[in-house]
Amino acid sequence: MKNLSLPSALLLAALTMTLTSCSRSPVAPETGAAGQPGTTTTGVLEQDGPPATQGGTPNVVTFPFLTGEEGRFNAGRWTVWVRKNSIKMPATIKLSVADAEAMECQIEVSPPEANDFQQPVIVSANTSDVPNVNYGTWKMLEWDAAWVAMDNTSAHPHQENIVGHAVTLKSSYTLGEDPNDKWKNK
Repeated sequence: MKNLSLPSALLLAALTMTLTSCSRSPVAPETGAAGQPGTTTTGVLEQDGPPATQGGTPNVVTFPFLTGEEGRFNAGRWTVWVRKNSIKMPATIKLSVADAEAMECQIEVSPPEANDFQQPVIVSANTSDVPNVNYGTWKMLEWDAAWVAMDNTSAHPHQENIVGHAVTLKSSYTLGEDPNDKWKNK
């Protein structure tokens, strides 16, 4: 067996002590007694369910809010942004689409009395993959016994999206020309 020099032996001893010291690897299996304070690792994030395995955006998103919170979430091409301090009472907002390319979305606010926001909620749709969008005439339409253009909607050709603002969310939104535009055929 070959003799180690003193500096090499000291280095090897220091490495051995470091690797077998009292600290734990953050990826090591949990060995503490369950439920006993100080015996488990802290700072572990928990997921509500299994992670998505196919990537992309989901077709249904449910987002719970407490008063004063903000949040932004999307399903398919649609995004809902509830700005800070918009929520007057705890609420849950559900955004759903038939598929990732759907031109229509459904929104449900529960409880129904929470569907009254202190400042407008922003609903937007990404149109980057939609052919022949006329940003000069297209608007965000909301369902109110028929499709009507939102009062506060705008199209952004450079961002390739259409955005609407609402203090009360309707059950469905879509994109297109205003069917009630009296100047459209003139």
